[in-house]
Amino acid sequence: MMKQQRKTEVIFVWVLAIWLSSVVNSESKVELRTSTEVKAQCDQNVSLQCDIMSPSPLKIILFSWVRKGKQLCVVNATGVFSFPGVRCDNTNNTLTLNLTRVMPSSQGNYTCKLRSNLTITAANTTVTMQECLRTSEHKVFQNESQVECQLFGVYPEGTVHWFLGSENITESASTKSQLDEEGLFDIRSTLPTQAGTEPYNCSLWIPSSGTYSSHKQLHYSRGLSSGTKTRSRLLLFFILVGLIIII
Repeated sequence: MMKQQRKTEVIFVWVLAIWLSSVVNSESKVELRTSTEVKAQCDQNVSLQCDIMSPSPLKIILFSWVRKGKQLCVVNATGVFSFPGVRCDNTNNTLTLNLTRVMPSSQGNYTCKLRSNLTITAANTTVTMQECLRTSEHKVFQNESQVECQLFGVYPEGTVHWFLGSENITESASTKSQLDEEGLFDIRSTLPTQAGTEPYNCSLWIPSSGTYSSHKQLHYSRGLSSGTKTRSRLLLFFILVGLIIII
């Protein structure tokens, strides 16, 4: 009787050990696969994909995309739920977070989380922005006393450099930059003009990358001032009178 009980205990211990080993092995093999970094363009849609990699079937208790502690996509026993402003798709153990009209404010870390009957795990994706420039406007004022360069939806923050030929004359310009709620910058720069016909070059300089991302030539023809014109006409008149007297 004692031998039979002992044999039963040994079998139970072996079965328990095998079961625990299989659970540990299953947990160690379950992982989430995501892209480490996703580079986005302004106003474009971006999809972040999270795949469950498991050698055996598992039961999903909670599957989600999270940013700054806020759940953007949630998959649980009752269905799929999306945070306002995003769209979520869940198919074949893949949860996709679709971001619409990505802006600099959308940059940062996004975490895919999984809680299942086998394990609890997570993986991160970082969204970064490429350079942005939505629109630009350039004009020469009616009296040609100054030129203006406006750039809208700029990222990262930049400034305007002015050139007359190869000469950098930015110090003479007045430039203002304003940050909007989407994390983009609107820049306005004005420059007093000089007499001449050589075009001005308005260039967007991005200090963080050390490059120019936009160039525009402003053509104008500003003559002499009215006072200078009057003096020139009087000088020409006296020269003509002098020639007539000599003749």
